[in-house]
Amino acid sequence: MEKKSNTFVAGIILIGLGILFFLNNFHISIDDWFFLAIGVGFLIAYYTKKNTGFLIVGLIMSYIGSLIFISNLNIIDEDLFGGLLLVVIGVAFLTIYFIKKRVGFIYPGFILPAIGAYSIVMIKVDETQSELWPLIFMILAVAFLFIFIFEYKRLGYRPLIPAFILFFIGFFSFMIVKGVISQEMWLQTVELISRYWPVLLIGAGVSVIFKHSR
Repeated sequence: MEKKSNTFVAGIILIGLGILFFLNNFHISIDDWFFLAIGVGFLIAYYTKKNTGFLIVGLIMSYIGSLIFISNLNIIDEDLFGGLLLVVIGVAFLTIYFIKKRVGFIYPGFILPAIGAYSIVMIKVDETQSELWPLIFMILAVAFLFIFIFEYKRLGYRPLIPAFILFFIGFFSFMIVKGVISQEMWLQTVELISRYWPVLLIGAGVSVIFKHSR
């Protein structure tokens, strides 16, 4: 049965490639369809074999192929392609997360779109708004907040730690950029944190002991 399934998958992929190259020989462009066709082939392989690797490759390739197809229709600006590519790959990982319910996929699923969104925002804003660079920390903080919301039962409060740290860095970076606080004050704050951050470990230990005693 497994051998028959392997043969079917290989046959579908070969047929898809054959059609694409056949069209190319008649000067019908296959650039728009190549990634999409390969992705669909791997998705068919996944539904036949239930192999997670096929699902990952299939979704990423098909999503990228769809983005390339839309881009070639001049619907989106070329400058935005890089940022949208990260968003699309992140959405692919999110799709895999919702299908397989595995925690590992949720991290790239939210972090990659966050970086992509930041890239798009920085391209769209005027040069006079280049001081918005600390926004990357805020956006990543939001990404970890979403990870916490979706995976609170399995991850607990752990995603809130990087979310809090990134938001803190972003907030103070904005304050420095806007001239609200001086760079010297920022360095003093960092030095203060570097001295007293072990208090967080002590608090975490007390919390673990308290939960265990309960």
